[in-house]
Amino acid sequence: MRAYWEAIRYCRPGEVYNIGGTTTMTVGEFLRRLVALSKAAIPTRCDPDLLRPADVTLQIPCVDKFERATGWKPDYSFEESLGYLLTYWREQARKTVQRESQDA
Repeated sequence: MRAYWEAIRYCRPGEVYNIGGTTTMTVGEFLRRLVALSKAAIPTRCDPDLLRPADVTLQIPCVDKFERATGWKPDYSFEESLGYLLTYWREQARKTVQRESQDA
């Protein structure tokens, strides 16, 4: 969120800036890393019917322009961000289970 705040403060309106990390990977690798942090076995599969033949398989953002304009650097590593993502959704799942058990 700090990056978006820095964009508002320092970037020129109408200009295009990429905000992101410099870690690159495919969606499949992202999923494998996230599943590896799980405490449970999570089966995954790729449904070829959901793949589009023209999809870009790897996107590498160039954040140089944004960094020059703002001096911004990520506060968290990619691995830390994955951990925060997993922690957030674990908490959401816990709240849902609590609500459902109270409603029963």
